Amino acid sequence: MPSSFYIVSGLASIFTFAGIASLYSAWLRSGPQPLRSWLGWGLLLLSAFGWSAVVGVEYGVSIATLLVMIGALSLLAIKGDWPSGPPRQEKKRTGSPAPSEALLQLWLRGTLRFLAIALLPTASGLLAGLLYFGFASSGESARLVGGAFVSVIVWTLAMVWCSADRKLLRPSAGLLIFSLASGLVLMPTAA
Repeated sequence: MPSSFYIVSGLASIFTFAGIASLYSAWLRSGPQPLRSWLGWGLLLLSAFGWSAVVGVEYGVSIATLLVMIGALSLLAIKGDWPSGPPRQEKKRTGSPAPSEALLQLWLRGTLRFLAIALLPTASGLLAGLLYFGFASSGESARLVGGAFVSVIVWTLAMVWCSADRKLLRPSAGLLIFSLASGLVLMPTAA
């Protein structure tokens, strides 16, 4: 590999970590810090352009994103200052322990909640990606990348919806209807 590869990729990596540091320092300060924020985002964008120039756009954006994730995770792990909020006050409980039937019902409810939060958004995201891949009118590689993107976005939004809504029936019913409708739309294309 030419020496320019190492120079540009090294600069792109430095831009990534400097951008993360700039955004982190803007986050730590009180009040708005537009200069630090714009500098951080600009450095991250320069990193993506640098990696794209060296290895191509499809790999460059992926490498830059991966470096941002690793850098941010490393910063949080090293810093170790996790926001915890106000200290919780212990509730004083009176009475006898819950009967085993109540514990079984609580355990079943928790298991069903986990399955609804984990499986329904995953199925909805995959079906949305398949719908995009099946019905988009672009090239096969563009449809594949677009389908993966749509799949991740729908999966993330569905997970947030299921986790945030106190009544799990609404998002579960909505995602189940979406998944069934998507499956029905996809059936003729599978044959």
